[in-house]
Amino acid sequence: MKHLNLLVFCLLLMVQTLTAQNARLSQVGSAPMQFNPALTGRFDGMVRVNSLYGHHRSNISVMQHQYVGADIKLGKYRNYGDDEPPTSNPNAKPTPEGKDKLKPGKAGGYWAAGVSYYHYGDPKSPLKASFYSASVARHFYNKSNKYFGFGVQATYAEGTLNENNGINYDWEISGGGFHYPKQGSINQNKVGNNNYVDFNAGGYYGMVTDAVAFELGGAMYHLFYPRNDVRGQDDETKLRHRITAYSTLRLRLNDKWGIVQKNMYWQEGMFIRSTTPKDTNDRQIVAFWSGLDFVKVNPLKKYNINFGMYTRSFRTVMPVINANLGHWGALRYSYEHPLNSKKFTAYTAKRHEVALSLTYKRYTSPGVKFYKKINFW
Repeated sequence: MKHLNLLVFCLLLMVQTLTAQNARLSQVGSAPMQFNPALTGRFDGMVRVNSLYGHHRSNISVMQHQYVGADIKLGKYRNYGDDEPPTSNPNAKPTPEGKDKLKPGKAGGYWAAGVSYYHYGDPKSPLKASFYSASVARHFYNKSNKYFGFGVQATYAEGTLNENNGINYDWEISGGGFHYPKQGSINQNKVGNNNYVDFNAGGYYGMVTDAVAFELGGAMYHLFYPRNDVRGQDDETKLRHRITAYSTLRLRLNDKWGIVQKNMYWQEGMFIRSTTPKDTNDRQIVAFWSGLDFVKVNPLKKYNINFGMYTRSFRTVMPVINANLGHWGALRYSYEHPLNSKKFTAYTAKRHEVALSLTYKRYTSPGVKFYKKINFW
């Protein structure tokens, strides 16, 4: 717990110094493979499909965001803390998930694979981009209450620029991944396109008990410095890294409610070994999400509604409503509103997002056995 508190404190301290413009999704946790490849297969069940749609509007422009991802567990698998449904034999002993009968002291775990598609753009926006990704992850349960995992990912990115569509482009609501060299161009005749292959890697570590559970994770993207100027006119080769980090903490409130607290950090462009002057606009983007999800513990009905509250860099407020659809799905809606756009001019966007998650062979609904669960993605 000391290490967890130290990490949270450091992240909060970094947020106070952030001056860069803000970007990316509100519900970054609803697109887990977009945030950390190691989260591929981190869910209760065998197959999962996530989809997300976002409508973002700033003082300058509008941007639409679409994300679809699917991941599957391979071979025998086991999720510690998530039990199978009751059998017809009341005296039958529970078995690990997926009938992976582990010997005492033997490490358990599973492989997982996933694919995802992310797109942002608007008919009146000059810049549009699409990203196609494939991920592989390995998850380990080396002890009864400790777990960790690693993942790798390859991404093919393609972007197009056409200022004849319009020039109202705002870095704050862009999905990133491509460098657009000039904002608010007056020529309205710039066109171009570019594509690149990207490689990413991440990992996580966690521990769970009945009283408390925590998890820490991090990832690095753009491992080989892709040239991402959307017109292909880019000679820089050493400034493309992105890092992400997160922490989750699960706590008991009372017999009816529990909370899951999350912190998620994103930094685009660390300028490692860069020889070009730093562009403090679209190449150095930092965001920090923090908040709570309130979860009903052992709800009486399979279909129920939970809620949460998040913030981005303490500059916005983001209420969240989550509808749990039994064992097979969840629907999540969020609205993000800036707190003081006049003072924090990089935070003007109003964001609506809705995400749907469908799961095959999920054994418990979100609140059931809440104090043994590890899967909150």
